[in-house]
Amino acid sequence: MEEHFHPKYWDHHVIGPVQTNCYIIANDMSEAVLVDPGGPEAVQIVRDLKAKGIEVKHVLVTHGHFDHLGWATEVQKATEGARVYLHSAERESYEDFQSWMPRLGYADVELREPDVWVREGDVIRASGLKFEVMHTPGHSPGSSTFLMDMDAYVGDCLFKGSIGRTDLPFSDPRQMEQSLRRLMSEIDQRSRVLPGHGEMTTMGTELLYNPFLKALKSGLSIF
Repeated sequence: MEEHFHPKYWDHHVIGPVQTNCYIIANDMSEAVLVDPGGPEAVQIVRDLKAKGIEVKHVLVTHGHFDHLGWATEVQKATEGARVYLHSAERESYEDFQSWMPRLGYADVELREPDVWVREGDVIRASGLKFEVMHTPGHSPGSSTFLMDMDAYVGDCLFKGSIGRTDLPFSDPRQMEQSLRRLMSEIDQRSRVLPGHGEMTTMGTELLYNPFLKALKSGLSIF
């Protein structure tokens, strides 16, 4: 059986006002990748890593909602200029997403444009790791899944036992259904599914028990 790749350092924190999963991955123990800085705690996380000799150099953002992108610039300030990656399809909604921060009480949090606008199929080589970009829109136009070996960082596309919302500005139920079908067909059943909120799971578990995926597997539409 094929062996799963295990990075030298992996950690997970639940942060921010809506309990966002923030992930830290490192293979070169001098630098790391952070996924989804969705709360003010992300800044302290990178400072604590720096005290251990690990500098966050890359910030992957699964989509542009405030609870995933919101503290990316603050993380950059606390590091030596980590590069922020977001899918280019989020451009159309980016300004609207930025306006959420002051309305939610975070007017003092700076938010700059990402350093790198990624696209479907891009390969991000960062800190001794390789992530492939899979465009999985629906929850938002630029929602992406970052694939690293047998790990799928799916953002708010798929959750344990559920799926992401499609009733938000710029959401699209039709695209969400297409993205879910794609995950079902292209993600290895042994892969870990690392969502933006809630518990981690596996693709095989979701195919067996997630009611939305079971409906799609039966040929039904879920919207």
